[in-house]
Amino acid sequence: MVNATSRSDVKTLESWLHRHWNLRPARMQALSSGHTNKTYLVECDGARAVLRVSWSGKPVEQVHREASILGHLGRSRTAPMLPALPRLRPTVDAQSGVQAPDGSWLHLFEHIDGSPGLPGDALAGALDAMRALAHLHAALAAIPASESAPLAWLSARHARVSARAMPSLPADLSSRYDTMIRRIGAHLDAAARWLTGPVHWLHGDYHAGNLLYVGHAVNGVLDFDDVGQGAQWLEAAFALFALSRDAGRDDRFVFDAQRWETGLQAYAATRRDAAPDWMRDNRAALMALFCADQTLIHLEAAQRGLWMPGPGIGFLGGWRQLLDGATP
Repeated sequence: MVNATSRSDVKTLESWLHRHWNLRPARMQALSSGHTNKTYLVECDGARAVLRVSWSGKPVEQVHREASILGHLGRSRTAPMLPALPRLRPTVDAQSGVQAPDGSWLHLFEHIDGSPGLPGDALAGALDAMRALAHLHAALAAIPASESAPLAWLSARHARVSARAMPSLPADLSSRYDTMIRRIGAHLDAAARWLTGPVHWLHGDYHAGNLLYVGHAVNGVLDFDDVGQGAQWLEAAFALFALSRDAGRDDRFVFDAQRWETGLQAYAATRRDAAPDWMRDNRAALMALFCADQTLIHLEAAQRGLWMPGPGIGFLGGWRQLLDGATP
């Protein structure tokens, strides 16, 4: 994966922008990114765009899935209720993106104003995030889905991680890796017996880092790179944990119960087919599934050589919660 920390890489990115989008950027700036893709602010003739560079070897099916869902959402009748969503800028030959020689993918998006991460008033920011998710789910529900299992996207992620070799991990994690993979599988097998409901398209990675705030209001939702299919109320529960967790705790998973509850009320008030009582009654089991989801996301990134799991970002808390918690 190229990055804009060296002049040679900057020149490479600039040449691709000129060749495929007919742009000659006056300035490029690396933006805060996750451990999967790298993003850069591109300034050209007073206008702004965002260049995203994926990891090497990203599957073409994943590229097409994201472009298709964004296209559907761009034509959605509920679009006026949604925050701004990524808009792909097509290449000079009308493609959604370009695959580089190393197997990474380049996409250029229209710029959206806002700052990522929860604002100073975290509670107000979380409430607006859940309202935005409810509107997004309503728009996604209008897109035909092909899966029937409420856990489809999570089970697929577990299958991908299980099929690959263990990534490079610290010794205290590597010794428990096989146990962790089996433990997550047991949680998914148990959940398949009590999870019910319709299956729709999901964002797949809804958290504050993928939201752009202006004040305490969500102005944009980013990163549809991991769209999948499953139960939308399950993704709503995951979003509540993501927006209320204490990512600095490494001993176990900790979240703000009041923020979780008020966020649930905001989602349910906007989405009338939500099941808040059921979600409250099953919060412990849903928390275990969220920890499984987050653990799999980070392990998959480590398998791709993009990240080394470590302290301070919420990974270890979920890992230890799964190992120390009750076997499903």
